[in-house]
Amino acid sequence: MPKIDAPSLAEHREQRRDALVLAAASVMRESGTVTMGAVAERTGLSRSAVYEYYRSASDLIADVLVDELTAWIDHLALAIDGVQPPRERLEAWIRASLAYVADGRHALVRAAGDATLPPVRRAQVQALHRELAAPVHSALLDLGVMDADRVASYVWGVVESATRRIEAGRPADDEIVAAIDFALAGAAPTR
Repeated sequence: MPKIDAPSLAEHREQRRDALVLAAASVMRESGTVTMGAVAERTGLSRSAVYEYYRSASDLIADVLVDELTAWIDHLALAIDGVQPPRERLEAWIRASLAYVADGRHALVRAAGDATLPPVRRAQVQALHRELAAPVHSALLDLGVMDADRVASYVWGVVESATRRIEAGRPADDEIVAAIDFALAGAAPTR
């Protein structure tokens, strides 16, 4: 029986899972892809031990993506916490989203996003994406924007475009200002 380095089996399994996700994220950053063999090698476990926790590399990548999206959501929630005027809240959300990209943290989401995930895991990731964008929709409703769904989609498009430009090496500060200016101009109240 393997040695358990935690007070309980449940805590041991959680620690092992965290180590596997961390290793997978590291492998993904370095090579752009994840294999069970590479993760096993990184953690010092056998491939069969990795399969005790994950059925496939896709399941492991899904956990990497879920963890990273959750961290991004938490980052955005902190950035807009207490910001009351909806225009300022929208601006803070865009600024924090693009700062996350400029810091290089989005690269993992981008790499993991190309993976083919099992349907249940893809639905989980899609739900997190909706949660990520929910503050935009809320701010637009508070602004009195009539078709908040459409405008939120446009704002997301602006952020995605600025993301690609930042990742291509354009100055992040310039892209953030331009994205905010453009998005706020399109988020004028319509009621």
